[in-house]
Amino acid sequence: MLDAFQSFFQSDFSGSLSFFRTIGFMLSLGFFIGIVYSIVSSTYVSAEVKKKRYEHFVQPEPKGPSPRRQRWEDTADMFRSGNPTNWRVAIIDADSMLEELIIEMGYQGDTFADRLKAMQRAGVPWTDAAWDVHLLRNKVAHEGSRYPLTDREVFRAFKIYENILAGSGYLA
Repeated sequence: MLDAFQSFFQSDFSGSLSFFRTIGFMLSLGFFIGIVYSIVSSTYVSAEVKKKRYEHFVQPEPKGPSPRRQRWEDTADMFRSGNPTNWRVAIIDADSMLEELIIEMGYQGDTFADRLKAMQRAGVPWTDAAWDVHLLRNKVAHEGSRYPLTDREVFRAFKIYENILAGSGYLA
């Protein structure tokens, strides 16, 4: 009788037991994969959050000259060219960079001259030099080729623009 009882339960439960083992294994495998996925994705998300949180503190390594530096180098090449037409373009471009610098420094005014006057009132030491080269730019812009440029005048303007733009950190 005991044998019949054991065989009855063994036969019924052995099939059921292997079924439950298979289901249990699959559930365990699914939970294991879910846990691994959660750990990996939370690590990735955490790294992305940290990157976004602190990215404004990290300055990227420059990959060559800055756009401003490159623009200045191109302008300086025109100053050095010996060609009066290039000199005129260089003076206008350098004056444009000077105006950008003055605006970035926060000087207000409707015109470049108004901003230069505000700089004068604030006591910026290179304001007179900026006035000189800006007046030269006005002559070049308004009189064009009728205004004769000399080597000396162009070299002086080049040095003034270079000293102001480099000294202020604009070309960094």
